[in-house]
Amino acid sequence: MNAAPSGAAGEAAASIAKSTPSGQPPMTKVVVAIHGIGSQLRSDTIRSVARRFGDRSRPPLPVMPLGYFSIGPTASVRVSRLDAPPTDSLASIGFAEVFWADIPEQVVKADDTLEETQAWGRTVVSRAEAEYRQHVNNGNLKPADFQLGIGVVEEIVETIGVLENLLTVFEKMGLFKFELAPLLRDYVGDVQLVTDFPFYRKKIVYRFHSALAQIVATFSTLYPGQSPEIYIVAHSEGTVISFIGLLEALSGLPVTDPEDSSANPIPLDDSWIRCVKGYMTIGSPIDKHIVLWPALWKSFALESKLVGKDVVFQSGETERLRLTEQIHWRNYYDHGDPIGFELDSARDLLEKAKCQAFDFESEDDLGFSRYWLPGKAHNDYWHDAEVFGHFIDDVVLPRAKNEVRRPTSSSVVDVVSMALPYLLTFLLHVVAVYLLYKAVTKVPVAEEAAQTFDRFPLQIGLLGLLLTSITVSARLPRLVKTSGFRWQLAALLIFAVGAGLCTWFLPAEAAEYLGAPFYGLEARLGVSNGVSGKWTLLIISLVIAGSGWVLPRRPNLGRRWLIGFGTAVVAFIVIWQMNADSSTPPVWPVVLSGAAFLYLWWLGILMFDLTFIWHRYIRRSVAVRTLQQWRRGHDAKPDRWLGLRQGPR
Repeated sequence: MNAAPSGAAGEAAASIAKSTPSGQPPMTKVVVAIHGIGSQLRSDTIRSVARRFGDRSRPPLPVMPLGYFSIGPTASVRVSRLDAPPTDSLASIGFAEVFWADIPEQVVKADDTLEETQAWGRTVVSRAEAEYRQHVNNGNLKPADFQLGIGVVEEIVETIGVLENLLTVFEKMGLFKFELAPLLRDYVGDVQLVTDFPFYRKKIVYRFHSALAQIVATFSTLYPGQSPEIYIVAHSEGTVISFIGLLEALSGLPVTDPEDSSANPIPLDDSWIRCVKGYMTIGSPIDKHIVLWPALWKSFALESKLVGKDVVFQSGETERLRLTEQIHWRNYYDHGDPIGFELDSARDLLEKAKCQAFDFESEDDLGFSRYWLPGKAHNDYWHDAEVFGHFIDDVVLPRAKNEVRRPTSSSVVDVVSMALPYLLTFLLHVVAVYLLYKAVTKVPVAEEAAQTFDRFPLQIGLLGLLLTSITVSARLPRLVKTSGFRWQLAALLIFAVGAGLCTWFLPAEAAEYLGAPFYGLEARLGVSNGVSGKWTLLIISLVIAGSGWVLPRRPNLGRRWLIGFGTAVVAFIVIWQMNADSSTPPVWPVVLSGAAFLYLWWLGILMFDLTFIWHRYIRRSVAVRTLQQWRRGHDAKPDRWLGLRQGPR
């Protein structure tokens, strides 16, 4: 196969010479970064990687501007070096980037290729159902269960779109900025291109091959007769692209430019694979791709054997490829990352293919809880010196094993990151109650009636707890495949705790105020007038919470019924009290507060749904493991704690 054009290699070699501070030792290693999903700044990814390497110097090296790493034309590659002291081990390391964001960006701008997110999500669920029917005989899941999956996908998309508005408020307050909805759209769009559009997948992977070939050719031009040690750092969907590229090179598959219209396109030189020594994946969705798109991984010839430290690939009796050592692969993922997970399916794939090219055992799959905000964790790796420090010390500049520290995991972060979404759900319910209750009851300010206002926060907190318990108990049976009555019992228990605390501690006058419109109903039930307000409130809350249980298990239908029925009850109470009030309070404030109440309650329901789905099916890789079990012919069943009971491997 032909190498990269000598002209490009010569220009790149000249750029290395220009970016090399005088007096530095020869370059021996090249760290190559490949970015993940979404819009990207050119050179920003490799600058982030270089910064983490620079942090290892004492004192840390300065942060360099983007222009220092500028790659020039889209498909070209530039290898830059840090301004490190000659005695520093970082002085012999070059840094380069594989940039591919422009390819999906062009497709998005054209707006005539990609499928809408919810529609594409339905195809993913359909693909999962086909896998289940194919591999699991006499399974317990029915078509209605997969329809529930479609509803859940639609729920996630809708919730993230709504939460984006809430996150905008936090951004305006100067607390933090995190674009959640674009993250989903970018992820879905990029995954579509890589998995479902062969032309664009080949175009992106070709960019990866071309970059690596240019780096090796450049290095050979600058240092004749020598080869660099290459260490690949990949993030998010970039891990899938780089993994496909690595497997293609190991398989000896010819890689050509899909846009080359010539009759006999010239394949790229794949000799760069001999130079790859290390592979770092962060926030990787490789396992999802292996399980959901198995056809992507069937064309590789990866059988190889270890001869001493060498990895040998053969075609028949002829040696096709020899690596002087295994590629040291380390995977890092935070439990709060919705995209990155453990890569046990990747190890299974390599094991079944009898591939010895990677040094990647279960202990090299490093999961942890280090980042406070769920979702945002997907991008927090770039700011984590400890994660990069482990890869540097273990692979790039290896130290003794007893000196290499694994990234620490915090149980406090784990608990807080799990609790934060639920706390936000509760606060949304409290604020919803506050806006409506204050407008209807006309609670005066503290200076005018201190005693009344002192009890007002207690009332709001308890009623917010009651509304939250209604939401949780109503939604739980809607979001799971029910097995017996355990989820209904769990929902009733949650309602009993929340509603019980509310009715027990709620001041009697507040309970009387809310329950007064239903005294006629209460009398028919024979409830004592001594506890009329609290019993009425409890009964009506239970009716609202259980009203949707008899409906088909579709999240959207259950949520709309819950809000509709709950709104009717609340509206009845508000109208009754306004008619009973001789002072006739202004209508418009109540109407506006009612609209705000509905919006915040709806947002709170969506927030709970997303959080529960996230924790049950995604956070601990339950969904991926379930699909793995289906592929093995086992009907994975729920487990009390982990959410999945695995069959034999």
